[in-house]
Amino acid sequence: MIDPASINLSKFLADWYGPPDKPTRQLPADYSWIPSPLASWYQVSSRWERSLVTLKKFYKPEEIKVTEGMEIFLEDPGEAIWAFNPDSPWDVYEGQLYTPWEKAREPLNEFLIHNAVQEAAYNATSRRSCDEVELGLLQSILTPMTEVAFGGWRWPRPGHRIFMNSTLIADIGPAIEEVEPWGDKPGYVSIQIGSSTQTGLAYLDEIHAIDWVTSGHRGD
Repeated sequence: MIDPASINLSKFLADWYGPPDKPTRQLPADYSWIPSPLASWYQVSSRWERSLVTLKKFYKPEEIKVTEGMEIFLEDPGEAIWAFNPDSPWDVYEGQLYTPWEKAREPLNEFLIHNAVQEAAYNATSRRSCDEVELGLLQSILTPMTEVAFGGWRWPRPGHRIFMNSTLIADIGPAIEEVEPWGDKPGYVSIQIGSSTQTGLAYLDEIHAIDWVTSGHRGD
């Protein structure tokens, strides 16, 4: 497995999105209360004109808000929110509206790397996805990649895993049954796979019986 600590965030972003095209935005001194991994993310991500996060929304430093003693810094378009505890700022807590907070299995520095890598699979130059892929086909899809030993999230549902190499990232999760209560569908997985090159996904053409949804570069 790939150790998340071995992923240099600045290098990963430059390899995936190209060289930075903006000067770094330094945080004012009065934001020293922001945990250092999150402050570093704000500074590193400010060097790209395009958005590096499209599935979720990072609050700007001035938008971070306190709810039930937690400092919320990230949300998704649904009800999921992420926060840190000012008393233990390297701990990440996952929550949803009207449900208790749950401590994530990843510390803040790993969580931010995980988020950047997972988002890259959806912001890639070339992308393919399929909501239902038979488990027997998974090994052929993942052969060029190695799993990253992330601790894991509840979002968008438990069981997602990340695989990658220098030009490919795959987000593998449970397939969802088509009827309530929308449980995991046995024998199937959902796949989102992205490549930083135009031809990086060509090998998937040799794997038949998958109804891929193909897409190109997402808007900046």
